[in-house]
Amino acid sequence: MKKILFFSFFILLSTIVFAQQPLYRYYNPKQEKHYYTTHFEEFGNGTREWAFEGVACRVFNAPDRDAGIKELFRYFNPKNGDHFYTMRLHELGAGDLGYNFEGAACFIYKFQVPGTVPLLRYYNTVTNDHFYTIDRMELGRDSKGYNFEQVAGFVLPN
Repeated sequence: MKKILFFSFFILLSTIVFAQQPLYRYYNPKQEKHYYTTHFEEFGNGTREWAFEGVACRVFNAPDRDAGIKELFRYFNPKNGDHFYTMRLHELGAGDLGYNFEGAACFIYKFQVPGTVPLLRYYNTVTNDHFYTIDRMELGRDSKGYNFEQVAGFVLPN
């Protein structure tokens, strides 16, 4: 019986560990916008417009409702160029405030579990840019015009 429990736990753990993937962060200095994706091939090490800033955190490539891993939805506002990420589908619904629904960007924990950290959401009203980070000190003392909005969900650190 102990062996069965051990192997069941090992299979569950390996499934969760191997389902992880990096969430890449890019920045467009011309537009003053951030973009997050699990698909490195979108911009690779950067393009003329988008600078690669590294791995923001680790996320999952599929939901696991029993474990509390759910969709992080992505929206895009074509008028101001902002990408907005939220776990709350009703926050913008199928599209509101000029944002178009683009689907699930990745999957993250809804609640904090051991080993996870908060994914912090900031917004800059001057540049109309949402910024996501796991490092509360990344923006520095002056916050570069970004104001903290809320915890978007919980992710694995790099």
